[in-house]
Amino acid sequence: MATILLIERDQYLRATMTQALAEAGFRVATASDSTLGLMAMYETYPNMVLLDEDMPPINGEQLCSYISRIFTIPLIVLVSSEQGLSSAQFLEMGADVCLAKPPNRRMLLARVNSLFWRYRTKPRYNFPPGIDLDATECRASFVDGTTYLTPTEFRLLSCLARNSDRLISYPELAIGGWGREEISRSNLKFYLSSLKKKLANGTNSDFKLLNQRGIGFRFIS
Repeated sequence: MATILLIERDQYLRATMTQALAEAGFRVATASDSTLGLMAMYETYPNMVLLDEDMPPINGEQLCSYISRIFTIPLIVLVSSEQGLSSAQFLEMGADVCLAKPPNRRMLLARVNSLFWRYRTKPRYNFPPGIDLDATECRASFVDGTTYLTPTEFRLLSCLARNSDRLISYPELAIGGWGREEISRSNLKFYLSSLKKKLANGTNSDFKLLNQRGIGFRFIS
């Protein structure tokens, strides 16, 4: 069953769209703001994201750009008008489709199914071999052991592992762990240090967190 993440601040619209998608056979995760939405990206591993154009505290354009750059999944943006300037901007930033709010149920499901068909051969998440992440239990399993993490540690590891061997900047790690960049460097380093110790103590696998001072971390597999 495919999981769709709906990031929508309007409670009524969120409820009606959730019902329509669930009745069509999809598992639906929801978030009421951009911070919770970004955190959910690393907790639910959605197959698709539906995003409102106006999602504080991060504006919709920034959120659209981040998701389309980091994740290879379909992205639908809900806009006030499909013919407006904002629709063109979102499409240029990586959105696959813009739908006017509130979306017609039949058109919503048609767009969703069409995008799933288009993306059917693309890998969603490229985790390195030898690691399995279970978001329900915040558990990281390796060939030779299992490590249990806090929710924040789990989101950080998800962010690092799905970008394996790429240097992840401190701001990007903050977004992955807390859904926003405004996290103190000391707080971020505290959680990364704890994660690094748990990985070292829980397994003998060749997975490492390497710190590039002043820039960020890299997950080496």
